[in-house]
Amino acid sequence: MNIGHWLKSLSTKEQLFLLALFIISIYLSKKTLESMIEYYDIKKHHSEFRVRYRVTPASLLLLAFFYSFLIYQVLDSIFNFMP
Repeated sequence: MNIGHWLKSLSTKEQLFLLALFIISIYLSKKTLESMIEYYDIKKHHSEFRVRYRVTPASLLLLAFFYSFLIYQVLDSIFNFMP
């Protein structure tokens, strides 16, 4: 079964749960990347010549996918209601 068939076989409640999980993961990844940038700025003492990093969509979504996978695995091992 590929991912398209799997998503179509889920109920609306399960799809909303997975969407909420991914939204939470995006929030966590944004906060993580922002804190890493702030940590870098502090370590460089806000130097004029430091490299200025920014949160890009690719890094945000890649880290969000990683977070959602981890959260899903943890919740799946704890609870039996996971889709």
